[in-house]
Amino acid sequence: MKRTLLISSLLLWLDAGHADQLFTVEMPWGTKVELEMVWIEPGTFTMGTTKAQEQLLREKGLWLSFIENERPAHKVTISRGFYLGKYEITQKQWKGVMGTAPWIGWDDVRAGDAYPAVYISWHDAQQFVQVLNQAAGDSLYRLPTEAEWEYTCRAGTNTLWSFGDDERQKEEYTWYEANAWGTNVRYAHQVGTKRPNPWSLHDMHGNVWEWCQDWHGPYTSEDRVDPMGPPHGKARIGRGGAFSDYIETSRSAFRNRSEPEIRYGIIGARLVRRK
Repeated sequence: MKRTLLISSLLLWLDAGHADQLFTVEMPWGTKVELEMVWIEPGTFTMGTTKAQEQLLREKGLWLSFIENERPAHKVTISRGFYLGKYEITQKQWKGVMGTAPWIGWDDVRAGDAYPAVYISWHDAQQFVQVLNQAAGDSLYRLPTEAEWEYTCRAGTNTLWSFGDDERQKEEYTWYEANAWGTNVRYAHQVGTKRPNPWSLHDMHGNVWEWCQDWHGPYTSEDRVDPMGPPHGKARIGRGGAFSDYIETSRSAFRNRSEPEIRYGIIGARLVRRK
């Protein structure tokens, strides 16, 4: 059966060069999977935590010893534009591509089309990408690199969160421990129910951790262009924080790492599509 890619040219909005576009992938078995994605322009940003931000975190009582792996801050250039999922991969999308529901039967998860796909390992996410690309007939989709993820999370900002340095705004943007797990609402929430960042990307802070392509490795102070992480390692990068974690873990620079085989209800993913 010939595999085809159907792309809707529906332009939903245009703001400062960030176009929100809906892509439709037709799977070989007839399922149509819709992916709403935001065009990300290339650019340069400061990745990691600066000395001034470290001092601010210490003053707020939010500094943790393992935050050391966010340093040194360094300049990174993203040289090529790309599309990024406006939302985390949903259960509807996962079922449409994979035909499975790995979250069924587990605790701390709510089933429904608009909830994030969870209990997926890094390897599961790679298989999702592979099946999607096979249906598209091209290598269009992948996980974001860690640098791409932080670049899009920051969305042109240089503050602790994309909404600023004042964590009191967190309720408007983030599902985290105090408004989810700590209130006995112990599951990831439907995507897009909190305010987006300046580039209209939802749930970059909180809800579920998001797998990145990279192995975890230390930063250096050197300027980088399109970094991809070390060539090998023991753990893959996760970014963004989750509904069960404290607000400091949802910061733009916060780095988490997990073995690529693990599956938890607090880990999902978000897709990149090359132009």
